Amino acid sequence: MSEGLHNPAPTPQPSLAAVSGMEDLLALVGPKLALVEQTLRRNLGSRYPSIAELGTYVNETGGKRIRPILVLLSSGMLGYRGELDVLMGAVFEFIHTATLVHDDIIDEADTRRGRPSTNRVFGNERTVLFGDFLYIRSMNMALEAGDIRLIGILAEATERMIEGEIVASHLRGRPDVTAEQHLDIVERKTAWLFSACCRVAAVLAGGEADAEERLFRYGMALGTAFQLVDDLLDLTADEQTLGKPVASDLREGRMTLPWIDLYRDAGDGERALIEAVVRGEDVDPEAFARLHRALETRGCLDRTLRLAERHATTARRLAAGFPDSPYRRWLERFPELILRRDR
Repeated sequence: MSEGLHNPAPTPQPSLAAVSGMEDLLALVGPKLALVEQTLRRNLGSRYPSIAELGTYVNETGGKRIRPILVLLSSGMLGYRGELDVLMGAVFEFIHTATLVHDDIIDEADTRRGRPSTNRVFGNERTVLFGDFLYIRSMNMALEAGDIRLIGILAEATERMIEGEIVASHLRGRPDVTAEQHLDIVERKTAWLFSACCRVAAVLAGGEADAEERLFRYGMALGTAFQLVDDLLDLTADEQTLGKPVASDLREGRMTLPWIDLYRDAGDGERALIEAVVRGEDVDPEAFARLHRALETRGCLDRTLRLAERHATTARRLAAGFPDSPYRRWLERFPELILRRDR
């Protein structure tokens, strides 16, 4: 570390408690997860204070560190005992963080995890450049592993995420989004990165193509379940727990699956109200509250939850196909924790 390098403040512990039951997991991956945190902190450092203060702010926000945990669990399950899983866990967390800071700019978000969003504190220009910085830093870190296959997996996942972001941007503010379109966006923006976290384990461990394929499918199923639960939490969690206003998705122009479901079978009056909200128009709060309640009374929330449960079941079945170990058992358990999370 060169003289004059500015480093973020001490890294907060991952907010694993946000997902009930995750505390026990620390006994298995805690030591390596602590090394991931050290790697994140070290690579957020910069000799330029204008970059270092952004790194400090983003780092203090913390997170559940689900993506690094998936790297560590998948690698451990396949018998990998080296140190590159720590590096790759940090790489994926940086990619995830880059998407979050870019998303907040696109969504003109005011808060992230209960704090003012990075763009609100530092402005759009610096924040978008910092997101770019994280993307490039993550790729440079991955090069340290010395395997071009890892770069290929990262590049593919990042390309899919950007595709999903572009499609989502094109559909923003439109009420006529189909379930198929939304699920395609879910896969590209969320599930592909989950999948990549699992796939790199097969490369690190020298696993067979079959293991990589099964981990790919596991990550896709788990990531889809995760995002569908996220769609539900936007509508069912309280603002303090969620860290952002309830029903933010629709107000920010995004038709998620429950709203798509309701809009499809709604009457003219309700359709007009949904169209007004998704286009950013002011609506009567009482009328919107009735619309919000209709999501539950007409089964829209339950149908989205059942779809998330089906994807979670698929993920559990895929994990169960690997040889028994504590790591495999946690990968089997992970889908249930995803379903029960509250933020």
